[in-house]
This record gives sequence, C-alpha cells and structure tokens, in this order.
Amino acid sequence: MNEFADPPHRVRVRYCETDRMAVAHHGSYVAWFEEARTEWMRRRGRTYRQIEDDGNLLQVVEFVCRYHKPVDYDDVVAIRLRVAEAGKAAVTLEYEARRETDGAVCATGSTKLACVGRDGKLRRLPPELAG
Repeated sequence: MNEFADPPHRVRVRYCETDRMAVAHHGSYVAWFEEARTEWMRRRGRTYRQIEDDGNLLQVVEFVCRYHKPVDYDDVVAIRLRVAEAGKAAVTLEYEARRETDGAVCATGSTKLACVGRDGKLRRLPPELAG
C-alpha cells in the first residue's frame, strides 16, 4: 500500500457544516474527501476537468467513513489520502482526517471510483490515478 500523500489538504470547518452543537456534520466529510481527492489529482498533473474532457468519468461506487473524534466549527482538518488499490478500471483511495490543533485522527475512510466513458461503459483508468 502506498504512503499517504503529502502535503495534506486542509479544510476549515465552516459554520454551515456544523450541527446545533457546533460539531461538524457527518455529511461534511463527503465533500471534504472529494475536495482532497480533486487537489490530489491536480498535484499529480491532471485536473478532474481534464480527465473528464478526455471522456473519462469517475463514478463513486462506494463511500466509507469511520468517525473517531469530533471536529468543531473553525477547526482546521488536514486530510491525507493514498491509493489503496488500483485495478484496470477502478481505484480505491483511503483518507485520514486529522485535527490540526492536536493531531487527533478524526475520521478515516475510503472511496472506490470506477472509470466509465460517456456511454456508461467501463474504461481503463487514466495512468495518473493508478498509484
């Protein structure tokens, strides 16, 4: 398995992402992981848009998140990711979200992305996503 990518992607918990207790809502992690994934692709030399313009659509076919510690309004969360598994037409990425103030792991998770064409048929994964 590959090491987690550096540098981590940082997000600051916005008020609109919290519940009545000022704790980040569990659904916020979906967007945060996507944002980290998009920036990870950009650092690898291709943007999500460029990949899609080439006719490669990346469909999320699985999302998993385990919540370990809460993060609150205005906390900064550092999200690192790594390629856990890459096949011919799909890649599984793992995420680790840490609270920057104390380094506590707040959440871990994964997404599995399948590469399909505009016709919906599986396509070979672009090489920059393979690992």
